[in-house]
Amino acid sequence: MRLFIILFIYFVFFFTFLMPVSFAAQEPRQNWSSWVRELRQEAIADGIDPALFDKIFVDIRPDKKTLRLDRSQPETRITYNKYRKTRGDAYRIKLGEKKYKKYRGKIEEIGGAYGVDPCIITALWGIESSYGHYLGNFPVIKSLATLAYDPRRSDFFRKELIYALHILNGKHVDYAHFKGEWAGASGHPQFLPSSWYKFAVDYDQDGYKDIWNNLDDVFASIANYLVQNGWQNGQPWGIEVEVPSGFDSELLGKETKIPISQWYKKGVQPAYGFHYPRYDYEASIIKPYGGPYLMTFNNFRVIMRYNNSIFYAGTVAYIADEICRGVN
Repeated sequence: MRLFIILFIYFVFFFTFLMPVSFAAQEPRQNWSSWVRELRQEAIADGIDPALFDKIFVDIRPDKKTLRLDRSQPETRITYNKYRKTRGDAYRIKLGEKKYKKYRGKIEEIGGAYGVDPCIITALWGIESSYGHYLGNFPVIKSLATLAYDPRRSDFFRKELIYALHILNGKHVDYAHFKGEWAGASGHPQFLPSSWYKFAVDYDQDGYKDIWNNLDDVFASIANYLVQNGWQNGQPWGIEVEVPSGFDSELLGKETKIPISQWYKKGVQPAYGFHYPRYDYEASIIKPYGGPYLMTFNNFRVIMRYNNSIFYAGTVAYIADEICRGVN
């Protein structure tokens, strides 16, 4: 009898509360044509040329490949050293040295103007688009429209889509060359349209923030991104360190920030080939999975604003250090 009552309560709860949610989730979404009409009204109200919108959307339909990629992002876990070796390989570093030497005057001019390490600018350029050799081949508007129409993250991508339309409306890039990766990042720095809006720079003052073809604008936009996110001029990103036996693992992590002088008192020492910068720098100690202990400073966290990954930031910093060693 007691079991019967429990089952009865469960079924009442299920059909009263859960089933309506389930059915609601399966309700048909707005059809594509109707959705585009609403988007058109929003875009025009935001200043987009109606003729431009109509020309772009005449043939656009949701892209199945974009949706598949959005649904099936890999979740494999690799070690930090393997990640760094793969993305910061000898070829990418050597190519970075060649590119730095080729554009040295402009990279150093822009690095000096913004107070950003020119080797970091080069490394970000290299890891994001292989120094401009691969910008992606997904039409940005089509990808963003697909993801904005899909209910999973529609609000986020709808905003990105409006920003993307403004890029075309301002003739910063033409539609045929407005291509990038499947989620809408594009150009040499692989900016999402909202990042372009916030951080892209018309360095040569030709009236366009062209991160697709103009290297002056590319380098300045990367530098400006870092500065606007808190880059500190002259500060290194960090160093590799060794910790003493019995080191308190609770102190690991970017949330713990104390002066280098205090880490020194706790027995933390620079690894072979490294040395401490100023002792008053606030620092954190991290240990990426499968990697060394790293003492990181403010600028490491700024690199993570570009991509919120310790593996990514550590690899950018490593590439930058290697490029600097090769060109100086």
